[in-house]
Amino acid sequence: MEKDIDLIFNGFFRYKSKRFYAEETAVEDIAKKYGTPCYVYSYHSLLSRIKKFKEAFGGINTLICYSVKANSNLSILKIIKEHGLGVDIVSGGELRRALIARFSPKKIVFAGVGKRDEEIALAIKKNIYCFNIENEEEIALIEKYARKHRRKVICNLRLNLDIDVDTHHYVKTSKKETKFGLDINSASRILKNSRNNRFVEIKGFHLHLGSQLKDVQPYVKALESVKYLCSEINFRPEIIDLGGGFGIPYAPEDKVKDIEDFGVAIKEKIKELGANLLILEPGRYIVGNTAVLLCSVLYVKRRPEKNFVIVDAGMNDLIRPAFYSSYHIILPAKQGRRVNYIKVDIVGPICETGDYLGKDVEVPANIKKGDLLVIGSAGAYCFSMASNYNSRPRPCEIMVKRNRDVVIRKRERYDDLWKGEL
Repeated sequence: MEKDIDLIFNGFFRYKSKRFYAEETAVEDIAKKYGTPCYVYSYHSLLSRIKKFKEAFGGINTLICYSVKANSNLSILKIIKEHGLGVDIVSGGELRRALIARFSPKKIVFAGVGKRDEEIALAIKKNIYCFNIENEEEIALIEKYARKHRRKVICNLRLNLDIDVDTHHYVKTSKKETKFGLDINSASRILKNSRNNRFVEIKGFHLHLGSQLKDVQPYVKALESVKYLCSEINFRPEIIDLGGGFGIPYAPEDKVKDIEDFGVAIKEKIKELGANLLILEPGRYIVGNTAVLLCSVLYVKRRPEKNFVIVDAGMNDLIRPAFYSSYHIILPAKQGRRVNYIKVDIVGPICETGDYLGKDVEVPANIKKGDLLVIGSAGAYCFSMASNYNSRPRPCEIMVKRNRDVVIRKRERYDDLWKGEL
């Protein structure tokens, strides 16, 4: 078991003397101290992922912009900032978070299909590095506020190249039937019309293909398409923003290419294009496997048809299984000796049949109320997608650094649920 989970956690979460540890801290101790549900992060796992990603894309001029939507906790953002990364944002709220975390505006890239006027205005006022443009009307808005602040604003055109990728259909973002990006004709027209614009400078292309991509070939195909497009329209991009989407293993058997393989193939294509700067927007890769969610067993329901373990975390805390049918490894916080196992569905307290965290999960046959379970790969699109559905407070978040733990988000109280209501 330990060897298998190392493929997911890289040794930062592991069993030691039959107890599950986050770095040098037993998660049982964390649960006793802070209660459950509870998100637990490994500080050194986060540093390791940042380092590995930077090394994979070394040797060329890159701007690595962490995707804030994956996990927007301020403590995590501050660590990421301290280690030299920028940020990819998609809203005014994310812009404000980035500024509070003291990211340099020159390391902020603004993407997204629905940028509001006031968000564009604030981003230009703060002098962020660039915008990724999703439609022609954005150009006029950006020009309006750039003129007001007497600035020339760098923009990249997000292309929709109609490239299919092997991932959940909700996070495929490069097919022509999705809302994302510009078709080739629109992009060509914008380039032509913007050549003499005093306030908007189109410097390149944005190519985000989707999320949780396990192979480099879609990136290679996209860059080859851009190379062909550039030769057709006689345009040399200074910037290529390849987006993110770099996948991680959620299960020991998941086959995901090493990030070094992505780096080798992508850097070669960037050199062929002659771009001066490669922008990358990793989110899941940086934080996905740096956290677990702790939950406690409330009840065990045994039926001839199916067994259920009802826990105190639900789809309000971690929606990915219900929303994407995603798999997250679920483990006992304490291993027994020569234990028999049964298969159960692990479900939450929410009043929805779809409120599950794992299906047909093997758990000890003697599982009982009060037992602690560990849900893996809980760092990306987990707390950031949490809600107060069923009027349940959101959980606390804890950062572990070797044998020390610190609260990086307090557990919500009940009176937090109706703040702002009249």
